[in-house]
Amino acid sequence: MDALLSLLDRLGEIGLIVFGFGLVIFLHELGHFVAARWAGVRVQAFAVGFGPAVLSWRRGMGLRRGSSAEQYQALVYTAQGERGEARERARSALSGQVSPTEYRLNWLPLGGYVKMLGQDDADPSHRSEEPDSYNSVAIWKRMVIISAGVVANLVSAAALFVLVFTLGLETPAAVVGGVAAGSPAAGAEAFPEGSAASGLLAGDRIVGVNGSVPRSFDDARMAVLTADGSRPIEMEIERSGVEGALLYRLTPERSEAGVLEAGIVPAFSTVLTDRVGVEPSLVAAFEEIGLGGVGPGWRLATVDGDEVSLLHEVSSAASAGRGAAVRVGFVSGDGSRIERMIEPVPVVPTVLVPVRGGDAAVVSLLGLSPVMTVGLAAEGSGGYEQGLRTGDVFARLGGYEYPNAAQGIGAVRASAGSVVEAVVLRGGERVALSLEVKRDGTVGFLVGDGGGDGGDGVEGVLLGGPVVAAGASGRTSVRPGSRLISVGGEGVSSLRDAAVILQRLALEGGAFGEVEVELASPIEGVGIERVMLAVPEEARVELAGMAWSMPAALSLRNAPAVFEMETTVLRSTGPVDAVALGLGETKRIMVMTYLTFARLAQGTIAPRVLNGPVGIVHAGSTLVDRGVVWLLFFFALVSVNLAVINFLPIPITDGGHMVFLLWEQVTGKPVSVVVQNVATLAGLVVIVGVFLFVTYHDLSRLLGT
Repeated sequence: MDALLSLLDRLGEIGLIVFGFGLVIFLHELGHFVAARWAGVRVQAFAVGFGPAVLSWRRGMGLRRGSSAEQYQALVYTAQGERGEARERARSALSGQVSPTEYRLNWLPLGGYVKMLGQDDADPSHRSEEPDSYNSVAIWKRMVIISAGVVANLVSAAALFVLVFTLGLETPAAVVGGVAAGSPAAGAEAFPEGSAASGLLAGDRIVGVNGSVPRSFDDARMAVLTADGSRPIEMEIERSGVEGALLYRLTPERSEAGVLEAGIVPAFSTVLTDRVGVEPSLVAAFEEIGLGGVGPGWRLATVDGDEVSLLHEVSSAASAGRGAAVRVGFVSGDGSRIERMIEPVPVVPTVLVPVRGGDAAVVSLLGLSPVMTVGLAAEGSGGYEQGLRTGDVFARLGGYEYPNAAQGIGAVRASAGSVVEAVVLRGGERVALSLEVKRDGTVGFLVGDGGGDGGDGVEGVLLGGPVVAAGASGRTSVRPGSRLISVGGEGVSSLRDAAVILQRLALEGGAFGEVEVELASPIEGVGIERVMLAVPEEARVELAGMAWSMPAALSLRNAPAVFEMETTVLRSTGPVDAVALGLGETKRIMVMTYLTFARLAQGTIAPRVLNGPVGIVHAGSTLVDRGVVWLLFFFALVSVNLAVINFLPIPITDGGHMVFLLWEQVTGKPVSVVVQNVATLAGLVVIVGVFLFVTYHDLSRLLGT
């Protein structure tokens, strides 16, 4: 619902996108119209949109509300009648004063058509014996007419691309900003074997993907998305401090979203975003970590005295120092400078636990996992409306007492489309709730990533159910709801505290087989329990190498909301280069569109990720804030895609008509009316089915259902 309200707030932008979409369709139909007039075919109507006419214009009859078709037909009837003087006046009007073509704007501006004498998509048997009818002209001329719409779209797209690259398109740079643990990119193998260490690194510049040169991160991402999926792709990168290019092979994996991914994210600059509406939360976040005064537009200039230009360099410094404070320096636009020492936080180990509908990443420290909490229930969200509040701790969810994140997510997904019962701890009180679960298995809140204290202010970490999964760092039978008080004799208030203690023991004490922890039992009267947790060798190694990151305001995870993306400007060097870039981009988008259909057939792209008209309009409306150049680029993309889709060999599309014409050219006779009717009906069913399918998923994404 939040997305829908946001959509309604952008009605002006939506109107602009609908207008642009209509313009692209207008150019397509204009191609058909111009070609028909060139071929000498009588055009009865040139329409933008479907349904009844809102406005129409016909030479000799002028502009009017609705259609002038009835009046024109009455004039034709009179000219063919036997009323002497009236007939002569009608013939005189038709001979030069009144045009046979009506130009009309219809109620639903999501399409258009050119109606020619003797041609009717809805009735293949419709023909005319008039010499200026569509079916009376040569087949090759009809082919020109049919293909002219696609040609018009490709020409207009190429022209838009030329304009875009002349003005310059600011787009995400082809630089790796981060690599997800366990992803294909993290495990990428260098070749020749041994030429470099395995895995891509933050800061790597992508200079080639399967032999093509990506000019932006979007190009690289699209190359991965449209990859075969059954065999590795080759990625060529440049790395700071390494001479020459490095070659890696990786096999993309299909994500929960239904597309192939490599596990890399774009790079972010060190400039704080100045987007409208972010200043209060951004300023507050920086004040919380001791950087009061830093705000939008400021630049993170130095880390421990060294100049930095990309955000991942800050995270690298935090990880290299194993928890040591990092000195960061910010500079404002007017030269003001603020420098502070920032304490990094440990990245507590996580494991992937299979749950209904996919895997869930769960914090697991020697098998101990925090209880599931509400990390964020924004006002107006589904969770907030049902009574959840940020910081709530789940004492019960579905059939689980004090569930960990995997158990809680599994319980919610198991109740998709129905209700799941919950009890949360808030301010020392237990609050019972009945939560309605959407059909996609969500309620409408973000899961917290740390253990809560139960809302009662008592020291220690409230633990959830134990993690039992392949790859877990240990297994324990600790009772859910227990409170972790100390590790190795030292008090803790979070699992991060516990992780720091365990890393120090792993580094200082060498191999150690177990560690003592103190737990406050959830069972009344039991009190404090001392438990020895096993520390397998693989867990010790993992703890010794545990990564560190900067606090949330400076972390890569929250970069999209805090920092500007690292960008590059794609701009031509002159008119000739602009034309070359425009034609090249048109070709690239065509190939990518056809590849997308191929990957849909292979199953490496899920049909649900496709955008229909609603999704296209929404996507376009989000680009309005990025400027005119991005809007022009978007309309060029739409124009190319419209051309490609229209020329697919599906009956009632231009491609379907071309197939019928080719048959007629080869055999010397048209396809039978019966076959055309059946094919047209089948094509209509396919198109309506696809339209309903993509529109359903468009609305599901917008409404969050």
